[in-house]
Amino acid sequence: MSVSLKKILPLLTAGAFILTTSHAAIPTAPDAAIEAIAKELNDGNGGILWDAMPASYQVDVNAIAQLAGSKIDAEIYDKGFGLVNRLADVASKQKDFILNTQLGGGQSADQIAKLEAAWPAIIGFVKTLTGSSIGTAAGLQSFDGQAFCEQTVSALVDYSKQLAVLTDEPIPLDFGTVKLLESTDTTAVLEMTSPDGSVEIAEVTLVESRWVPSEMASTWTRDLAAAKAQLEAISPSEMAQMKPQIMGAITMFEGVLTQLDAAKTQEQFDQALQGAMMPIMGLMMMQGGMGGGAPMAPTAPVQ
Repeated sequence: MSVSLKKILPLLTAGAFILTTSHAAIPTAPDAAIEAIAKELNDGNGGILWDAMPASYQVDVNAIAQLAGSKIDAEIYDKGFGLVNRLADVASKQKDFILNTQLGGGQSADQIAKLEAAWPAIIGFVKTLTGSSIGTAAGLQSFDGQAFCEQTVSALVDYSKQLAVLTDEPIPLDFGTVKLLESTDTTAVLEMTSPDGSVEIAEVTLVESRWVPSEMASTWTRDLAAAKAQLEAISPSEMAQMKPQIMGAITMFEGVLTQLDAAKTQEQFDQALQGAMMPIMGLMMMQGGMGGGAPMAPTAPVQ
C-alpha cells in the first residue's frame, strides 16, 4: 500500500520535507520504500519524513530555518504568530456565530454540518503550528527538524485526516498501490494508482541512499541558494522603516479580534465582522501598493 507523492507533499513545509527511504528496516527498492514510508506517515509517524531525508538535506533545512530566525524582526514575527493564535482562540469561542453568519450569503446546512464536525481539527491544526518551534523567532533560531517532524508534523498529519471531511476529495493519506515501471541504480519511474483509480507517474532519484522526487533532486541546490540569498538580502534598516506600519496593522487586527471576541449575539458578531471589512480591505490595498499611510482604526467595540 502507498500514497501519492502529490498528496503527501502539501503537508510538508516549504517543500523541505520529502518522501524518501527511511530506517534500515525500510526496503531499499524505491516502490517498496515509498509504500513503507507512506504507511508510517498514515500511522501518524511524522518523524519518518525527517529520518527519510538525505543527510545533507537535513543540514540544509535546519540551516535555512535558523538563518530565517536570525534575519527576521523577532517582535514582528512573534506578534504575527501570536495574532494567528488568538484568531484560533476567538474562532473556537465564537464558532456558532462564525458558522451562522449571513454575511457573504451564508452557508448551506450541509456545509455548516461539515464545518462544525471539522472545527476542532481546524483549531487544532492552527494551534499546533503556532505552538511549535516555528511559532517564535527564538524557536526558529534553534530549529530542530527532527523534533519538528516527530512532534508537529505527526499532529498535523492526524488533523489533516480529520479535515478531509470538508471536501469531497479522497483522504490525503488514503492508500493505493505503487508499481515499479523501470529503474537504474540511481533512478526509478513509479506508477501510483489511487483508491479512486487515478494514476500518476513519479520519477525518483537516489540521493545519499535516499529516494527523492527527481525534480526536487535536480533543483534542491539552486532553490536552497535562492532562499538563502533572499534571507541574506533582508535589510535591517528597511525593516525598521516598515515596522511601524506592520505593527500598526497587527494592532488593528488585534482590535478586530477584540470586537469579535466581545460579541454576545449573532447581530453583534455580524456587525463587528462587517465593520472589520473596511480596514482589512485598506490594509490589502496598502500591501498591494495601491495605498499608504497609517492603518485604519477598527470600529468601536461591541456594546
